[in-house]
Amino acid sequence: MTLVVLGADAAVARAAATLPVEVVHVRLPGAAPLGVPAAAHLTADYQHGPTFRAFVDEVLRPLAPAAVVSLTELGLEPAASAARRLGAAGVPPEVVRATRDKLEMRRVLERAAPHLNPPFAAGDDAEAVARLFGPSRAGAPVVAKPVAGTGSNAVMLLRAPGDLPDDRRNRATLLERYVHGREFSVETLSSGGRHTCLGIAEKRTEGEAFVEVAHLMPPPSLDASGRRRVERAVAELLDVVGLTDGPAHTEVKVDGDRVTVIETHNRPGGDGIPDLVRLTRGVDWRRAALGWPVGVGPCEEPARAVAAATVFVTAPPGRVTAVAPPPAPTAWRLEHWDVPVEPGDPVTPLRSSADRLGMALLTADGADACAAAVDELRSRGTVTTHTPEEEGT
Repeated sequence: MTLVVLGADAAVARAAATLPVEVVHVRLPGAAPLGVPAAAHLTADYQHGPTFRAFVDEVLRPLAPAAVVSLTELGLEPAASAARRLGAAGVPPEVVRATRDKLEMRRVLERAAPHLNPPFAAGDDAEAVARLFGPSRAGAPVVAKPVAGTGSNAVMLLRAPGDLPDDRRNRATLLERYVHGREFSVETLSSGGRHTCLGIAEKRTEGEAFVEVAHLMPPPSLDASGRRRVERAVAELLDVVGLTDGPAHTEVKVDGDRVTVIETHNRPGGDGIPDLVRLTRGVDWRRAALGWPVGVGPCEEPARAVAAATVFVTAPPGRVTAVAPPPAPTAWRLEHWDVPVEPGDPVTPLRSSADRLGMALLTADGADACAAAVDELRSRGTVTTHTPEEEGT
């Protein structure tokens, strides 16, 4: 049995190598070697439709793969299209499009589950945009985001229609009424239309682009009834978009009893969230997300920690002047530390995930202790910068 995996990084490749199947990796031209054994390592531009269709017919078809999958955002639609073209297992392309296209997802929810939606408008619908900023909503914020964006790229908080740049007044931009409350990420694995929640992480964000600076699992501010509400809302969303099998990473906001869907993807979450699932649930989330179409389900082992978090290092824009060494915690445990910046490196304003400077993975003996550890690490000042204003003094 052969499994084709598009766009794997090293962590995904290591997980794929544990599956009882022949694994064929397909990666973009110029990608660095994975350094992980596989049945084959192939190169193809899967982001260019005509080129990739020819590759599927000429190279993948003779391999007769049982399934084609991807856990990377830009590989999701090509993997779905290839699976259908080959008659292999995979997520249907129309389902992937309904999750990757945020405007299409809003319209699907508007028809079938409007209570999960905030008011929204396409960037090229001037009347709908004006309604979002109507007289009764004067000054209320509206979020603008790319329809197919990830990583907080090009996300803006608007307070008046005129705040939307002319080059964003098109179908590629989605506007949504800002939703109050706390934000959570929900990891699910579906099988035959049954959705199993593998973990919920509480997010912390920073700035008006809402860049994620920490993920905590389990969520400190969500009680048992709140978790059930979130799980029901996510299951309803997945039913509506038609995702019956495979992984999903769904982001929601909770304000009182109301759960609002922010977005969803048919892959595990990024930012080290699979490691939080592994530590707190005992499930190799990457392996399960790859193995479902070849009959390999999640294998649960004893959890290593009660609570875990990923924490991201940020600093004011300028140039790095000092980088502190890893902390020596006493009330929590540091599992991984990766802060690659060095003195002299430039630091840009925090506008997207790419502007973060490093990451730590930590564990603790409870959700509250984990939250305190995140606060400690975020306030530590790991990276010191010299700002442009200071250079002029």
